[in-house]
Amino acid sequence: MEAGRFGYISKTAQESVREHLRDVMERYKLPSLPVVVSKVLITLKDPDFSVRQLSRIISDDAALTGRTLAISRSPRYAQRRQPRSVHEAILVLGFHTLRNIVMVAAAQSFLSRTNKVAKQLWRHSLAAALAARMLSERTGIADPELAFLAGLLHDVGEIVLLNGDPRGFEQMVEEVQQSHGSLVIKEREQYAFDHASIGLALLDFWDIDSRIGQAAYWHHYDGESIDADSLVSILKMADYLCFRADLGFFSEPPPPTAEMTHVFGCEDAESLEALSQEVRGAFDEENQLFASA
Repeated sequence: MEAGRFGYISKTAQESVREHLRDVMERYKLPSLPVVVSKVLITLKDPDFSVRQLSRIISDDAALTGRTLAISRSPRYAQRRQPRSVHEAILVLGFHTLRNIVMVAAAQSFLSRTNKVAKQLWRHSLAAALAARMLSERTGIADPELAFLAGLLHDVGEIVLLNGDPRGFEQMVEEVQQSHGSLVIKEREQYAFDHASIGLALLDFWDIDSRIGQAAYWHHYDGESIDADSLVSILKMADYLCFRADLGFFSEPPPPTAEMTHVFGCEDAESLEALSQEVRGAFDEENQLFASA
């Protein structure tokens, strides 16, 4: 199965992946989104929705309410008068950012384990989201909030593997660390599929924007046929920057191509290091805002 010039998987190939994953879906039940998250996403797709509706849904979840207010009051939004209600917070944040906040809550709900692997996966997911948004803002390649969500969910298949086979997955990660090998290759050896394939099925199951599923599927592809100015390349670059910032997920990703470093403006070692540190700074600044309430 080969990537097209723009890194997309064809409908025929995508159906083949889904058929291949039916056994996976039976053995590792794909998790449903939390009720409040589903309600928010469904409401946002309704052309006639109101902020009042969203406020009522979010207010039913104390943790989500607290997080929405905290982020709306952060320096990123620099309001003279800080929001005092969920309704005001939504008006400050905007609907795209609100969607991302509830998806962060969903991702965290599936990573309730307190072991090293789950913690590292959460840190990497948030860091990749911030890096992807930063790269999007820097280049204008994709909508920044779409890029954020793609970064947050690009390794969502790891959640299924971790929750479906906790000890086996942890042992596999330990072996990868010791051998400095590829986590993706090890997954294929152990499970006959990798987290990118499972992620595609899960994002489709959740009815998430298909562009995110496509990008998540191809973000480990090593071929030269993926455009440097695509959402896939944003994820690949975000992955690499996270690893350099000590926010990777155990396995070292391949370095970016010369075309990618040109597009993202980091063609020399100094600018690449500066961008890595910028990612680290963004993570350190926002990690507490996204911490569980």
